[in-house]
Amino acid sequence: MADVQVDVSKEWDVIVIGSGIGGATAANYLAKQGLEILILEKGKRVSASIDQDEYASPEERLARGWWPVVVSQKRSGGPPVRFFAPVGCAVGGTSIHYAAALERMAATDFQALSTERGRTSAWPITYAEFVPFYEAAEKLYRVKTIFDAAAISRLSDWDKAMMDNLRSRGLRPDLLHVAINYDEYCLECTGRICPRSCKADAMSACLEEALRQPTCQLLENCEVQSLEADTKRVRAVHVIHEGRRASLKARIVVLCAGAFQSPVVLLKSANNVWPDGLANRSGQVGRNLMFHTSDVFAVWAPRRFDRRGRQKKAISVRDYYLHHGTRLGYVQSMGTDIGQGAIAAHLKNILRRMGVRSELLLSVLVKLPSHLAAAILGNASVFAAMTEDDPHPDNRICLDPGEPNSAYFVYTISEDLRRRADALRSVFTADIKPWRLVSLSPTLSMNYGHPCGTCRFGDDPGTSVLDKNCKAHGLANLFVVDSSFMPRSGAVNPSLTIAANALRVAPVIAMSARA
Repeated sequence: MADVQVDVSKEWDVIVIGSGIGGATAANYLAKQGLEILILEKGKRVSASIDQDEYASPEERLARGWWPVVVSQKRSGGPPVRFFAPVGCAVGGTSIHYAAALERMAATDFQALSTERGRTSAWPITYAEFVPFYEAAEKLYRVKTIFDAAAISRLSDWDKAMMDNLRSRGLRPDLLHVAINYDEYCLECTGRICPRSCKADAMSACLEEALRQPTCQLLENCEVQSLEADTKRVRAVHVIHEGRRASLKARIVVLCAGAFQSPVVLLKSANNVWPDGLANRSGQVGRNLMFHTSDVFAVWAPRRFDRRGRQKKAISVRDYYLHHGTRLGYVQSMGTDIGQGAIAAHLKNILRRMGVRSELLLSVLVKLPSHLAAAILGNASVFAAMTEDDPHPDNRICLDPGEPNSAYFVYTISEDLRRRADALRSVFTADIKPWRLVSLSPTLSMNYGHPCGTCRFGDDPGTSVLDKNCKAHGLANLFVVDSSFMPRSGAVNPSLTIAANALRVAPVIAMSARA
């Protein structure tokens, strides 16, 4: 799979921009249809042997497969906060680093939603229509959805006791759906690159097979600058590859740069025909940016249990997804034991997002709190709670040539979201007694690795960017196939939904390429 030099005079059947979950899943299907596919990736292949510290210099981050440029968040009443978002930039995208939790959204997530911030239309397809594609994505990414005695045997005594305790409280805990093959050599590479392809990510599950097809090629170190379009079609993709500018052509363009970068590409592609940005006649490109809450807890048992187990990222609790009519959210174990190093890393992460840049100062600030927390918590495990974020047009991606990435985002946590996240923490704390919980998050923070919603799909071109098949309104040959399409965020990692949606629209893309 060596990098290639591309004939710029060639017209491809499909150009796929981005090799993360959306791009790789779509490319895998399209390549197996015999179509000529060119995949463009800003990053490069990254080895599992490389130190995975994501908070290095921009050059070191890119070498490790992380997005190299700081993102800027603007909030009212203060200067921008700049930080490195936990977003990948490599062949395979963020998925090569992910913890491989692939859970389905709920049927209620596909419905219309009315909140104090406005009304969100229902998805233009139903949950029942989407289920076959969830099943296909689970098969492609090797997600085990039926748990037998062998699966239970992978759990530690601690996790088994925790699940028994939750059941005794009337809850229905389940094993977490993860894309990991727990063979005898499995290292459970959650949050880091897997050296054995035991973890199914966009690279191992999709790209390796796609690139074995003679008609599929990958161009690494290739940054897309803009798309050139007329009134009906994208005519060229302008890129910088290895420091050289080029223009590439295809019958179909599939934009899969992620919910941060896909709207940036569209907005930077403004021209006389599309003065507000490509596919932006609705004015919705970049708007309705959503994340999930990232509330992290330490949970420990009333007595010590053996924590050794082959599957540490084990427990899933969906009982609070819709709790007495309120969308509280979802709780899962993170597969991490409490230790000074883990606590220090988490606290540093929070402080970085608050604008602290000095690594020396960060180390000083977290040393005592992490030491005390580790001493107090002892035999504990880390859990994470996610609450569904709601779309709002003022939460958005905006262009600004003065910013490090020529763009920034505006985002404000709503009071309703804070109330629901607080309620989730309270009810979970009560329901796990006599087990105990301590929050590791000093304030409610957002998971900036789960952006979605910035090019949402819908039937009405006046309120959406894409149609039900994720084709841009007004353009015959542009599709957007990443988390941008989602009208609602749900309360689970979006990866499985992105993959399922890519499998859903890939046949439509193939048909368009052959038309």
